[in-house]
Amino acid sequence: MKFLKNIFAFLLIPAVGIAGYTLIKSFLYFTVSAGNRYIPFWIGILCYIVFQVILYKPMKTYVFGHELSHAIAGILSGAKIKKFNVGKESGSIVLTKDNIWITLAPYFFPIYTFAVIIIYIFLGWFINIKQFYGYFLFLTGFSIAFHVALTIYILSVEQSDLKIYGTFFSYVIIFIVNIAVFILLAALVFPDDIGVKDIFLRIFGSIADIYKFIYAGVLEIWSAFRETR
Repeated sequence: MKFLKNIFAFLLIPAVGIAGYTLIKSFLYFTVSAGNRYIPFWIGILCYIVFQVILYKPMKTYVFGHELSHAIAGILSGAKIKKFNVGKESGSIVLTKDNIWITLAPYFFPIYTFAVIIIYIFLGWFINIKQFYGYFLFLTGFSIAFHVALTIYILSVEQSDLKIYGTFFSYVIIFIVNIAVFILLAALVFPDDIGVKDIFLRIFGSIADIYKFIYAGVLEIWSAFRETR
């Protein structure tokens, strides 16, 4: 089974690569075209980077969010929490069931960013929230940078979560789900400028093109090989 997972993950690499490239290209275009409208978002990202580099890595906060992500994914999958523990550098959770989404949820679910978005939307039901949009952008940028920076850091350390379904397979799944999640986040944070449907159509079109190209190349190589026999 592990071998088949690795083969599947290997076959997904072109899709992951072209999806990542298309997302980055689309986001760079958005950044240039948006001008100064979303400066608080970029300031939030920069502030977190400076905070982590100069001060420290808020690992206990990250670990709590990490284990809470396992818990939320578990509850949504029908599991019950038997044990929940958070320490300064590590934590643990025991659930009544497990699956790949529960195991890998912390690596592609920026829980604090979604918390900021949910609170912002909730407050919008009671007050005129537009006056706080700049603060919302700042906190969103700050929390996304927190998630990305500490997820990269934690993945650089040996993680038992990744071994459960195979490290290579897990990395590919984490990368491709992160792409989908960041598209969703962008649409929620920048609803006037980001269209989820357009980006996904662009990505799927690019993926189809790359596999057509690979397929045509394989056919050419196979034809050339047969002619030499």
